[in-house]
Amino acid sequence: MRILVGTDGSKDADAAVEWSTHLLLPADASVEVVSVMPYPTPSDAVESEAWRDVRAQSERVVDDAARRIAKRWTAVTGRVLAGAEPREAIVDAAVKSESDLIVLGARGLGAVGSVLLGSVSIGVSRHAPCPVLICKGAPRPVRTVTVALDGSADARAALEFLTALPLPWDLTVCLVGVVEPLRYPTTAPGPAAPILRAAIEDFERESRTRLNNALAPAATALRSRVRRVVTVVPTGPPAATILREAEHYGSDLIVVGARGVGALRRIALGSVSESVLRQAVCPVLIVKPSQTRSEG
Repeated sequence: MRILVGTDGSKDADAAVEWSTHLLLPADASVEVVSVMPYPTPSDAVESEAWRDVRAQSERVVDDAARRIAKRWTAVTGRVLAGAEPREAIVDAAVKSESDLIVLGARGLGAVGSVLLGSVSIGVSRHAPCPVLICKGAPRPVRTVTVALDGSADARAALEFLTALPLPWDLTVCLVGVVEPLRYPTTAPGPAAPILRAAIEDFERESRTRLNNALAPAATALRSRVRRVVTVVPTGPPAATILREAEHYGSDLIVVGARGVGALRRIALGSVSESVLRQAVCPVLIVKPSQTRSEG
């Protein structure tokens, strides 16, 4: 596995570096640490003392992060990227390096105090060629993982990526399938109320059955690898319900698909995954269908 870790020396970026040493990742992974500094303006400012100082600072940030990560992996390299847009520079680096995973902090200021990493992390998660792990909260060992499943190809890809990782036996995995309640039309005529309520109940019952059918084989496969697997199919708004279940089980990691229509065939999981990412208090791994982990 080839892992790209982005850092800018901020508190959250430092936490992401620390998180990387706790995550469920292969022992033989290779890691590249990068930091993005903006192109100087005007172009001849590249020779200025101020620009050289910023570059030296960025190099120190990369070297420090690489040193900390090297305590877990031996194949660790680092470099400073120059680009007007950090999001684009990180995505481009991931493409050229054929990265299998990008690890970022959730928020923080860039090297010159002008780049909000919050927007960078969202942008990278949207455009990256590989899964993206956005780290939040206090770094700690991963003992409980919540996986959102909705029957979509995106959700299946997220589960496949997780199961391809070296999962410890004492791990707890919570599989969550959310039944989103249909809204009762307030303009419906009174005589139609019983029929509409029955139709809504039937639809939600069918959705619950489809979700249970999606969760069952996943749970069976995982039970041979980890100590505890929990399956839940609650009703509620997708993002809020996923977060509630993750909090209930004390999750250290949430895994979601990046996009997909899901079991209800009308809600784009892109909006759900970003809502989860923005509100979660632990790391969030976002995976797209084509983003299966390459071997090696």
